[in-house]
Amino acid sequence: MTGRTTPPDAAPPHDHETGLRTEELDHAGQFLLWGMRAWLLAFRQMQNNRPSAYRGIAGEGFMRAGVPQAMELIDDVFSALAAAALREIDVRCPRCGFVSPDEALLLGAVAASQRKQHGIAWSALTQLLPPAAARAALPSLISLAVLLRDAELTLKPLDADK
Repeated sequence: MTGRTTPPDAAPPHDHETGLRTEELDHAGQFLLWGMRAWLLAFRQMQNNRPSAYRGIAGEGFMRAGVPQAMELIDDVFSALAAAALREIDVRCPRCGFVSPDEALLLGAVAASQRKQHGIAWSALTQLLPPAAARAALPSLISLAVLLRDAELTLKPLDADK
């Protein structure tokens, strides 16, 4: 996601057919995962005009769900990830049938914040971002969690074994 390339002697590419299936997520989890993946799609298509591209790809979905503000909050968190990630973040294409470990980490962070377990969300963010960037992204992640919860889009905690 950060635009870094993988050296030829690096670990094999991500195994996209293991772990948690997207269909195993509850409705709220599937919706948030779609929003995250739509952000990356917009990022790849139009880096210079990403916010506009993101609105074009995902705007109607967020409007129909009654949470148009969620787009800006996802943009805040993912902009921090794109700018300052400690490593390449595995966010998959919208049609991938499996949830990556990084996607699960972010979904879990939002689910934890919906339950006011912000320390868990902080821990998740610091696995992906340096502390200063995580500190900047955390308020947006918490706001996203509250917004979704208030719209009755509460994520179930994920199964850690998957």
